[in-house]
Amino acid sequence: MAANIEDLGGRQFRNPPQGESRPESGQRFQVSRANNGERRDYDLQFAIARASRAFANLKLFRATHGWAHDAPAADADPAKAPQGIQRAAIYPDSHIMHFSILAALVLFEGLANAYFFSTGSDLGLLGGWLQAITVSFTNVIAAFFLVGFLCLRHLMNPKKLWFFIPAAIGLPIAIAFIVVLNLAAAHYRDLLELNAATLAMGGADITGAILAPLPAVFENPFGLQTLEAYLLLTLGLTFAAIAAFKGRTFDDALPGYGVVQRNAERSARELNRTLKKAASGRLATDEQVFEAEELLMEMATDLSERERIGR
Repeated sequence: MAANIEDLGGRQFRNPPQGESRPESGQRFQVSRANNGERRDYDLQFAIARASRAFANLKLFRATHGWAHDAPAADADPAKAPQGIQRAAIYPDSHIMHFSILAALVLFEGLANAYFFSTGSDLGLLGGWLQAITVSFTNVIAAFFLVGFLCLRHLMNPKKLWFFIPAAIGLPIAIAFIVVLNLAAAHYRDLLELNAATLAMGGADITGAILAPLPAVFENPFGLQTLEAYLLLTLGLTFAAIAAFKGRTFDDALPGYGVVQRNAERSARELNRTLKKAASGRLATDEQVFEAEELLMEMATDLSERERIGR
């Protein structure tokens, strides 16, 4: 069974015997015990404390369903007590792929939009690229962060009402913003085409209308005139949906669960490395080794069982 943190703290720091000075900071020191002169490995003791604390935080997070309520009392009826999280956290091993996909979405959508915006633009392809990359970046980042990472993940934990309610209100607002953004870009593309055709026929310059695509969005949102505008709208909404999905799967569905489990796994690996060093250095006591091995076994068993439940 994992040691209590307060007990560990009480055993870690002792005054040196009379006539001896404390070792310099960062050095491993050995303390003679009163009876048999047995020494302790304090690097291992600190690793046990960190792993025990991280594992306790993980179990508390599960029991309170992400700190949505107080932990059930020890003598509470299991049938009546709130059921905690049973599965393990689900998250990618690396976020490099997520960031790579986001960058590819922004780049590809920006290049495609640059082609669409270059027609009728006074600055040509360069002007189209500057306009397109702004729209593309806003579209992808808003979908990833607002829709996927924030709203959809917090909606997965209805027990945490102070986050669930803002997420339920914010999700339709964020989706509406993304839809209006892509509709405005599509109408802007239509106005560019109309302006180019009007100028080619010797008509008056309607630049004022080009700079105001939003009135057309609210008056007739789907009244697009060109195939390119429909393609631009479809492309933008598709990339926004992909970005929202990547935001939702960036970490576990329950905000914070992936963090506490990763901390527990990291502390377990650190404890395992420290235990191997301590065993070879002959500083650790049998009590410390037994305590560390028991804690590692408990953590490994817990995580493996949760992994099976999550499958």
